[in-house]
Amino acid sequence: MVYFKEFKRFFLLNLIGALIISAVVAIITVLIGEFNQTAMRTLFTLLMVIVHSLISLAFIWDDSRQDTFERLTFFTNVLFLIIVLSFITSILGIWKLIPTHTVWNLYQTYFVIGFASLHSNILSKALDKENYLDVMIYLNYVFIGLVVLMLLPVIYITDSLMVIGELYYRILGAVGIIDGTLSILVIIFYKLYTHKHPQEQNVLAGGTQTGKAQRKGLSIWVWILIVYLLIQVVLPLIILSGFWIFYR
Repeated sequence: MVYFKEFKRFFLLNLIGALIISAVVAIITVLIGEFNQTAMRTLFTLLMVIVHSLISLAFIWDDSRQDTFERLTFFTNVLFLIIVLSFITSILGIWKLIPTHTVWNLYQTYFVIGFASLHSNILSKALDKENYLDVMIYLNYVFIGLVVLMLLPVIYITDSLMVIGELYYRILGAVGIIDGTLSILVIIFYKLYTHKHPQEQNVLAGGTQTGKAQRKGLSIWVWILIVYLLIQVVLPLIILSGFWIFYR
């Protein structure tokens, strides 16, 4: 069981402590009249503590209002892990323990994993309704995994287009289009299913029937996913069209 009060207390104490230490460092810097690299990195470190504490607090407060842990458990846990990893990455980057380009690559990876977890978790809500839906969802999982794996070389290889070649990008674009198309079809077919079975709760809608009135529209997370999927489908088409025009 998750105790939100304990989490809030922990992050509030972190926030207060970081603000106090930041003020002390700033005062000492002003008094000695020297703002060296160590002082700058210390302040940036404390800033990261403040930023990630605020993000965590917002995340927890939003969860207590919308019951995200119960509706999107997997995505919520992954997102919370990403917040922790983001904090560690930012500290390592500030103190130059890892190169700046590696920090950027890691944040790109976190973004991809975050959206993949949201994508997978939302799709899982439509399982066990119809056999054809289950087949589409499991197939979609395969393509989600392929997209994530194929994006890693693009993220971590410098000048990846030159190194891994145009064909790789074409295949990635095709896989992304299939992934996005399958997901949009799952959402459409699931909406049709809920219209045929109005007695069943629409798990893609905001709110729940137990805590608050069931909304008729899709939840904000589903809309975010839909926008992302549309971009994922349309962008490769634009890029592939550009390749075709350029190399024609």
